[in-house]
Amino acid sequence: MATWSGALEKGAKLAAQGGDRAQVMFCYEGLMRVEVGEDRWFIPDRFGIWIPSGTAPQVEVAHGIEFQTFLLHPRFSARLALPDQPTVLRATPLMRGIARRLRPSESISTAERRRLGWVALDEIARLDRPDLHLPGSGDPRLANVMSHLLAHPRDANSLPQLAVRAGSSERTLSRLFQNETGMNWRSWRDRMRFVLALEGLQMGRKSTDLAAFLGYSSTSAFVAAFRRQSGMTPTEWRHQR
Repeated sequence: MATWSGALEKGAKLAAQGGDRAQVMFCYEGLMRVEVGEDRWFIPDRFGIWIPSGTAPQVEVAHGIEFQTFLLHPRFSARLALPDQPTVLRATPLMRGIARRLRPSESISTAERRRLGWVALDEIARLDRPDLHLPGSGDPRLANVMSHLLAHPRDANSLPQLAVRAGSSERTLSRLFQNETGMNWRSWRDRMRFVLALEGLQMGRKSTDLAAFLGYSSTSAFVAAFRRQSGMTPTEWRHQR
């Protein structure tokens, strides 16, 4: 197991890595976006992501973070029984401490490193797996709509207008969402709003500002939608952090 732990500044981008090694990447004190193909994952403070072997992620730091990564040899990653697609993981203080302790600059013995590595594997296998996945699409019509909505989420209130942008009918666009993402239009929109809300809260934006940015009719409507997705209000989420 190879590890790295350190600071990454806002706007930093990590080159894609693939090969036969799986990765687990964690984000602390900020937020990063991870892209694999057409799909995106939004990783806020104290979360991470499992990247199976043979997968080449693109990572962009949306807010300065403490970044940690574990590179796992196939004989170790096979022990974890994790999915064969990228999966968000909820970090723990133990994982953070292990990564810091395993930094090359730390003076610990080979035997200590080996023991910590086994503890890390056991902990990774137990981590909660919240769904912060926002499916993408290779269909150019739908991809165009998705890119527009990520930049202008307040436009997500009108499927007919989005259909005009895509050059298709409303029915066709609705079918594309279901076929390409496995989610209906409203479910995909709600997931997009939720992950963008997490990003905004991480950066210190207020609920009133986020409600307008995301296209909600009121702050109370935003708070109610956030609670449906996360089980807590934006204020409770801030306090939990």
